[in-house]
Amino acid sequence: MAETRRQVMSETEKKTAARHRAGFVAIVGRPNAGKSTLVNRLVGQKIAIVTSKPQTTRNRIQGIVSSENAQVVLIDTPGLHDAKTALNKQMMREVAAALEGIDVLV
Repeated sequence: MAETRRQVMSETEKKTAARHRAGFVAIVGRPNAGKSTLVNRLVGQKIAIVTSKPQTTRNRIQGIVSSENAQVVLIDTPGLHDAKTALNKQMMREVAAALEGIDVLV
């Protein structure tokens, strides 16, 4: 009986795994375009700082949205801009790093 139960559970797990989807989504855009606001809204809680001041987000911020058959990792990025200072260049490197290994670009 224990053997049968293990087999049934593994078959159920296989079916669930086949239907379950997961992926990474990078959200990229100009400063003050609402990227952080969108991430907060989709995640359902405040994970990213939201202000009216441009360049508030300086690092990648990740939030996870889960449902019964899917899980999405949202990556909030700094706004795209001309990088002239060392800080701005670092922020643009954060954007470039966020694009590595993603499944969807928004």
